[in-house]
This record gives sequence, structure tokens and C-alpha cells, in this order.
Amino acid sequence: MKKLLGLFLTAQFLLLSGEVLAQGLPAPSYWKNERGSELFVWSSNNNGSIQGTFTNHAQGFQCQGIPYPASGAVKPTGLYFVVTFAQCNSFTRWVGRTNGSQMPTSWTLFYVDGKGQPKKLKGADTFTRVW
Repeated sequence: MKKLLGLFLTAQFLLLSGEVLAQGLPAPSYWKNERGSELFVWSSNNNGSIQGTFTNHAQGFQCQGIPYPASGAVKPTGLYFVVTFAQCNSFTRWVGRTNGSQMPTSWTLFYVDGKGQPKKLKGADTFTRVW
């Protein structure tokens, strides 16, 4: 009986994951980009909102190794998520699409330079789904 219950719960989880994946980004899921940074998507709801954490591991950038809250949305036209790096007085916005196990994105980092001037830096990342 326990084995049957376990199979049933596993099937339910896979069905729910498939429903969320059809909407865009599965929850829960773990993604990693080519710079080694990690995105954990912990929750997703019916209106497309996502919540999770992002840990920066990109060389040459501050605020590394600390999980920061990530929030965003998945819509039919694409997805976005934003992370505020409070300790570094900056935030980054990623915009992209899911393509199965790949999520190509472009990002914009907004920060204040040493003279107090607002600046931005742009780039691109491709996240690959680990699980």
C-alpha cells in the first residue's frame, strides 16, 4: 500500500510540474547559467508570478555566494525576473523565454558607481535546467 501511495504522489507531482511547465517555468526547479550562478524557482501561481532565490557566482561581480530573493512573471510573450542585491546597492533584471531545459535571457544590471552616479551594464545568460 505504501508503494502504491508513493507512486500516486509521484505521479501527482509530475502532473503538477507539467502543468506549471506548460505555463512557463516549473516550480520547484533549479537552473544554472554558464557563469555558475543559480536560480531556484520555489513557487509559481496561476497568474504567472514566480518566486525563488538567485545566487550570484559570476566572476568580476560583487555580492557572490549569497542567495537573494528573486521574483518575476511568466507570460505568453516571455518571462522576467528581478533580483535586488541590497548589500551592493544594485539590482538586475533578466528577460527571456523558456525553451524546454534552456532559458536564454538578456540582463540589465542597475547600480551606482563610486561617484554616486546611476549606471547600467547589459549582458546575456543562458540558464540550463538542472532539475
